[in-house]
Amino acid sequence: MTEIPTKRDGRKENASATQAALQLAALRWFSAQGFEKAPVGSICGDAGVTVGALYHHYGDKKGLFAAVVEQVDAQLVQQALAARQAVIDNGGSAWDAFLASIDTVLQAGTNAPLRRLMLVDAPAVLGAQVWGEIRQRQGLGAMRGSIAAIQAHGIFQGHDAERLARIVLGALYGGMDSLPEDEAGVQDALADTRQCLVAMLEGLRRG
Repeated sequence: MTEIPTKRDGRKENASATQAALQLAALRWFSAQGFEKAPVGSICGDAGVTVGALYHHYGDKKGLFAAVVEQVDAQLVQQALAARQAVIDNGGSAWDAFLASIDTVLQAGTNAPLRRLMLVDAPAVLGAQVWGEIRQRQGLGAMRGSIAAIQAHGIFQGHDAERLARIVLGALYGGMDSLPEDEAGVQDALADTRQCLVAMLEGLRRG
């Protein structure tokens, strides 16, 4: 029986390519200049598309920014989950795997432009509701899953998973926000921040 080849949808492929180019260019500009100072014309020029394409796919600059923030948060979640899985695959404990995921997110905080994008511009530009919805889908959702997974190993069982996920993620974001922009001092600050977070988590683990 002859297999009929699947017809490719050129319009969808072109749309996906346009969105990918816009989001990549926008990430560069938003990271370097912040939301307010990033020019729409420059973003579109770097992406090789018209300004009309931006408005067609995202509605406005804010819509593009929301897509970039969600993409960055999703990538960070995937990196954290991969770090956790790597520890498990190498025979590590569920607790060590959990801490590895925390370390991955905290390490990302040493990137000052990313920190500004996610912790300063995102809540200010998108507002509490939209930023909260992105967190629900990405960071908070992943943390909730991580807490539930570790509870299955007898850890954190005395705590509500949803509440604890919010507390831990809030502390993690706070730790990232506390890191200095000065590269000379960031590694010492990172070590101190990690020590504080682990001490808090160890206390919750024993509680």
